[in-house]
Amino acid sequence: MLLFKKILNFSKEAVAAGDKRQAERYAVGQSFPFKSVMTLVGHDGDGNPIPNSDKSQDWAGRLANISATGASMQMHSAAVAIRGEPCRFKLSLDSYLIEIPSTVAFFRFYPQYALCGFSFNFPDFEVQKSYLQILEPVSLGASLAVVDPKTIKQDIEGLTKEQYAGDKASRLTVWRDADGGINSFDFRMNDYSVRWAHGMTEVQTAAVEIKASGKKGLSGLTPTQREEVHWLFCLAVPNIAKAVPLDVRKFLSQLVTVS
Repeated sequence: MLLFKKILNFSKEAVAAGDKRQAERYAVGQSFPFKSVMTLVGHDGDGNPIPNSDKSQDWAGRLANISATGASMQMHSAAVAIRGEPCRFKLSLDSYLIEIPSTVAFFRFYPQYALCGFSFNFPDFEVQKSYLQILEPVSLGASLAVVDPKTIKQDIEGLTKEQYAGDKASRLTVWRDADGGINSFDFRMNDYSVRWAHGMTEVQTAAVEIKASGKKGLSGLTPTQREEVHWLFCLAVPNIAKAVPLDVRKFLSQLVTVS
């Protein structure tokens, strides 16, 4: 099941061309709305695996980080798993559900929780593509880092521009008033833009395109595309890196809530 049908159309060739050994792991924000569940092989009182597959158990938890090839998840300290065991990872949101067969990479115990790392065994490209559509907004937010202020061209008199750049074409630009308050922002996410300025009641979405002059400009979207770009924004914001100031992260979170 694809989360996005008009944007984020990953091709099999592009995915295959990526170097999986260098798969970047991205921290997942606590307010990321997807529910994560891990199905683990059952174990007896001595910690030995129970052969009967009916003894497997679901463990709800919180995603710690995700990558193109695997993830790690915090779960109840009563859970048990052994490296190399099969497991099944589930991500759900309302009626949306994706299940990925996986293999336990490590399992660590801590006083308050257990941490399970696992690698994916995608059964086909459609399942992989569905997962990559969830990974994408996480990476767009979590990869943002501060751009050196000396390299930023100030373009609006009376406002101070600051920028945060991430993987691919992820870039968050914020303009502040003289008192430091947020006047406007432009969040570029690959080929799309979500913008807001003082006085707007909601964010605006657009496509980023290259004009005949060679410069980037904005163009309109279909209603379905606007909805999907807004949803991409809503999924990226909870994962924005802590390199972005707290007031900016809180401000964007409020827009996600009300828009």
